[in-house]
Amino acid sequence: MAPKKAKKTKQQLEEERKQAEEAARLAQEEQLRLEAQEQARQAAEEEKRQQLIQVQTEQEDARLASEREQLVEAFAALDAKCAQERQLQREAESWERTLQCSPLPDISDAPGLHAYFAEATSRQHKDITSVLHTCQEYCTLIRQSQQQRLAALQTGDENLQQHCQKCVQQWRGVMNDAIDAYTACILQCDKFGAERLILQNMEDYQEDASGIQVFSQTSSLKYGLWINTTKNPRLKAVEFPQLGISLEIPKLIALASVAVRVQWRESDEHLEECTTNLMAMGGVLHLDILSLPMPACQSNGWTLRAVTPDTQFIHRLAYPMPPAGADPETWVPEEEPQPIGISIALPHGSILPGTSPQAAFWDGKAQAWSTEGMSGGNSSDASGVVAFHSKTVGRFAVVSERTGLLPYQEWHVRPTGGQFGAEATVAIQTSNPEMALGFQVTKQGIQLVEPRIRRLDSVRGRTFSAASALLFELMQLGVYLVPQLRDAGPAGLGLKAPEVARAMCDDVALLASTHLITGSRWNKQMGPEVCLCRISKVVDWTEGGRTEAAHVKRIFSREHSSGPHQVSALMRRGVKGVAFADALDKNKDCPAVPEYGMPEYDSKPLGRLYASMPALLSSTAALQEVAEDTGSAPEAVLICLTFLVYSIADTAKEAFYEKFQSVPRAPENV
Repeated sequence: MAPKKAKKTKQQLEEERKQAEEAARLAQEEQLRLEAQEQARQAAEEEKRQQLIQVQTEQEDARLASEREQLVEAFAALDAKCAQERQLQREAESWERTLQCSPLPDISDAPGLHAYFAEATSRQHKDITSVLHTCQEYCTLIRQSQQQRLAALQTGDENLQQHCQKCVQQWRGVMNDAIDAYTACILQCDKFGAERLILQNMEDYQEDASGIQVFSQTSSLKYGLWINTTKNPRLKAVEFPQLGISLEIPKLIALASVAVRVQWRESDEHLEECTTNLMAMGGVLHLDILSLPMPACQSNGWTLRAVTPDTQFIHRLAYPMPPAGADPETWVPEEEPQPIGISIALPHGSILPGTSPQAAFWDGKAQAWSTEGMSGGNSSDASGVVAFHSKTVGRFAVVSERTGLLPYQEWHVRPTGGQFGAEATVAIQTSNPEMALGFQVTKQGIQLVEPRIRRLDSVRGRTFSAASALLFELMQLGVYLVPQLRDAGPAGLGLKAPEVARAMCDDVALLASTHLITGSRWNKQMGPEVCLCRISKVVDWTEGGRTEAAHVKRIFSREHSSGPHQVSALMRRGVKGVAFADALDKNKDCPAVPEYGMPEYDSKPLGRLYASMPALLSSTAALQEVAEDTGSAPEAVLICLTFLVYSIADTAKEAFYEKFQSVPRAPENV
């Protein structure tokens, strides 16, 4: 049996405690010493790195400033050519208006606008057709203002943007006032007085057992008014066959002393203000129930008419209509109202292929299109007739997602006019498989060449002097290629810094007549201050130039690192400059952006910044080549390409995201 271990005395235990405390103190001191030593080392390294960064940035800034100085004259000449071409475009548009003998002023002509406004608002109209004719002029001015605003957004002219927006609001207000005022006049035309004779002498007038109808239309407007003079409980429908509009009338309306007005307007008036991701396709239908003024009566040969606010102004009623004496704001119907049936023939091809449209009404409080209480809305593309039911009145439309074409799956820019031809094609494959877009930029301007669908027949093949004009026409047709910043969220995209995106677009536009250009799948992951694209210089012009769409696909899918079809990745790093990058799509990992403070920053060819794309591609010699190529034809080519690439080409992948509120989305591998 082992002997028992002697018990430690108090002195021994105290000594051990002191030794442990001393060891812990020494260990803590050593740890603090090592930490201080490490902090001092890191501080020294950081100071050294900051000194290196300062040296690198100063040397780089000096080199970039020298490069910019060498390119000032060349870029100034190029800017002058672009400004000259814009002036020629404005003069051509002015001459075209002169040849057409148009009474409409130019949007930028403030005195002319004021003179036209005074003359148009003082016109005396004999019938609704003359009213709509004047309103058609207003619609034309609205379109011109919207188109000019789109161009001003690209150039950054904020004053012109505000002026155009003010013009749009003004002309819409004047148009609504003109239609409402004449509607109030028509509602005075009862069975007595000279007004009745005026009404009966109208060409677009019809009276039968269902009541009185007045109707008219222009290319951008349709107007129909039904006055319920019979109160026939058996009346089921009111039809305007001349307008392609019909209504199923509930008994509540058939028995009421009311009028029903329908208006169709070609453009989506709520496109800018809509807070949801929806837009109207095929125009907007306005449906109003109007109260009738007190009827006139005859006494001793006199016609007596009560003068009330309804005499000069219309009074809209809600549906379902509250009983007499009830507060329209608080009244709630006791039973579910019978819905109003609406059928309208939209312009042929209004529904784009590959979309899922639905009927909706405009919710003024929410500032959005809403489908609550709506049913139907399907359309046969062959007939274009849309039928739906609603439990309210107001503004209706067939709506679809505004960002339905986004994100873009692929895009490229390629020269198509041969060497020194100054022509190019911009091709975009959208998220809709049936909407592959192709734009041809020529010496005369820009054309839409694809897709060949009926909806786009009115613009396909037409030459537009400015890309903004074509994009605006496409937007009116439901092809929304100028999304706003608010559309980034629904499309699942982040944004590039606007000034970086603009600088990258200018770079790409300079190379468009000599290089094949497409996007990079790494661009989305590079953050807001870096943009990426891939290029391949066209060198075999004598063989016709490998510039067809099939060549673009083959060259960028192979991504040769050398040879005549070499593919390079270009990076714009903020507004400071551009560089080559190790960012080909075949790479397995996302490339790292070179950082200042690294000793190898200056020595690495990939990531070395240059002041501009021409400076990157062999300095001034490349700029001279680019200038010769773009300068051999009118500068409309460069202008169109700059705007197209800026507002369309890579907004999906965010390399050229449109800065205007806008608006011009790509799968994870693009």
